[in-house]
Amino acid sequence: MLPARGLAWGIRMAQHNGLPVATVSERAVDGRADDGVRWYRSLRTRLLLWTSLGAAALLLAGTLLIYAGARERLVAQSRHEVRSLAEQGARALQATLGSVTVSARTLAASVHGIGHAPRELDAVLRAAVEGDPDIAGAMLILEPGALADGDPEHSWYVRRDGKDYYRQPMRYAGYDYHEQPWWSRTMGTDQAGGGKPWWSEPYRNAATGGQYFVTYNLPLRRTPGAAPVGMVSLDVPVQRLRALLGESAADAAIQRMLLSPERRYVVHPQSSLEMTTRLDDQARQPAYRFLQPLLEAVRARRAGEVDYFDAQSDDRRMALVQPVGDSGWTLGLSVSERYVLAGLQQVTRRVIVGGLVAIALMVLLLQLIARRITGPLTSLTDSARHFDAGEFDRPLPHTGRSDEVGLMARAFDHARGSIKSQMAEIEQMATARQKLDSELSIARDIQRAMLPHDRAIAHHGRTLHAHAWLEPAKAVGGDFYCLFERGGTALWFAIGDVSDKGVPAALFMARSITVLEVAAGRGGTPAQALREAAVRLAENNDTCMFATVLCGVVQLDSGELTLASAGHEPPLLRRADGSAEFIALESGPPLGYEADVSCPLWQGRLQPGDVLVAYTDGITEAFDAGLQAYGAERLQQAVRDCADPAALCGFIVAQVHAFAGDAAQSDDLTVLALSLAATTAGAG
Repeated sequence: MLPARGLAWGIRMAQHNGLPVATVSERAVDGRADDGVRWYRSLRTRLLLWTSLGAAALLLAGTLLIYAGARERLVAQSRHEVRSLAEQGARALQATLGSVTVSARTLAASVHGIGHAPRELDAVLRAAVEGDPDIAGAMLILEPGALADGDPEHSWYVRRDGKDYYRQPMRYAGYDYHEQPWWSRTMGTDQAGGGKPWWSEPYRNAATGGQYFVTYNLPLRRTPGAAPVGMVSLDVPVQRLRALLGESAADAAIQRMLLSPERRYVVHPQSSLEMTTRLDDQARQPAYRFLQPLLEAVRARRAGEVDYFDAQSDDRRMALVQPVGDSGWTLGLSVSERYVLAGLQQVTRRVIVGGLVAIALMVLLLQLIARRITGPLTSLTDSARHFDAGEFDRPLPHTGRSDEVGLMARAFDHARGSIKSQMAEIEQMATARQKLDSELSIARDIQRAMLPHDRAIAHHGRTLHAHAWLEPAKAVGGDFYCLFERGGTALWFAIGDVSDKGVPAALFMARSITVLEVAAGRGGTPAQALREAAVRLAENNDTCMFATVLCGVVQLDSGELTLASAGHEPPLLRRADGSAEFIALESGPPLGYEADVSCPLWQGRLQPGDVLVAYTDGITEAFDAGLQAYGAERLQQAVRDCADPAALCGFIVAQVHAFAGDAAQSDDLTVLALSLAATTAGAG
């Protein structure tokens, strides 16, 4: 309708100037690039497009809902299965490691039953290796007098080497087991506190034939609780543990890991990490910080799990750890999410393809229906072009129809008679708006005139400077600040923020300033002034407007600072050394709600060089284009960064504008700064 209104206004001006109306209409029509509606802008195309998009959106939404529900249940079920798999693997490892510990205790019991009989001890030692396929070697060390006084030392090691057995003493030229760490730990003579059964870290040497072994070490005692007199050690090949876990490549869907008691990778999909890297070292790397929960779980000897993104396989995975009994060993599993969701994604693709085929068939059907619907609209479109050109007397078709097309045709017919009156109304509205803008501009000037200018008062060698900055979000606003001198030795000040914005807030702001001036002039404390102002502002406040106010007074001779807050933001105190902290000021309720208001007093002291910064919430709640607030931390940093008290208010507002960028100002911006300085000897 707006182009038609504008054209009608042009026709009327042309008639006033004596130009033929036909000339204006012809020029308006000839100035159009194309009077027809192109196919991609027609209602038929839009009907088909939006219907297709709507159906596709419904299909997508339904598919996503089904996929999300199925995915959640599938992931939950998979997590349960992975936990069960980890528990089963841990039990399998526990069975193997447990059989070794049982064999070690059996060997220890046999030693106590045999006593010092070298041949029988060697037979028992060899029987321990032969009787358990998980054991590849066994060692027995008895110190002199271990089982009975006068018994000599007995220390031998037996290892299975294929079908043969390898036997060697544990003390020979150049080697003494007393100097080995494993002996000190087992006997309890090291600083770590030994004397308990323990599993060693993987190791290999000439005695192991170059294979990696882990050893279970058990101290021997004459009686329970007595000091160890020897030890039993049983070797288990790492290859045996690896066989229990099964092989898993770095790109496998399910990866298995085995951690030693000192959290060293014994089995890992990346073979380069085996025997060389600890979980602690890897978790400290920035790329593997996600392993920290697993590391904490392993240290606490409990199960743990974490989800992470594997950049190498470009896939999300779930990793978990499961302690292997009380042996100190830990089993780890990592499962690919892609592997878990493969079947679900295949079904989802089939659903989407079937839905798209259904949408294509629906579009063909709509094409046939749309032709019957859009035919009458095409003729009305042609009439609308003439109507837009100012040919208001041209007959309109389809006015006798009883459907929506007839309703539209009759609406066009009625619009022809109301255009001129509507243009007159637009002119009146424009005049009224211009008058309102002028009145708001005058109100803005009056409101700004009510605010005091920056000032400085000096007394006994000290000067107190007061600086302020106020930017309303609209022509008039609800923020305000006041400065009142008392006796030339004290400065009263107040800063406030009225609820709402615009003219109502400006009126309540003017009333608040007047009430605070009267209350401050009566003397007393800032708390008493706020209490008296609350009584006045609550009277006849049917609109339930309110104002948050921070009121205070500074004594120049002592620098004593007294504050009271009625629901206002806590001020900042910038010390002379550049530090700035928020004042922990207890607040009362805002002014205007109720007459009985209690605002606790806060007392402190301004030293020369200190600056007190008060502000309204328009500063901290200024938002940028991403709806992120400026916040108290940025305000605190801005106060620290500006060393000039006179420029501090403008600096803070400039920082807020730079943060907000192109975002519209949502609230009034007000900053009040009071700085205390020591004057020279001759200063007034």
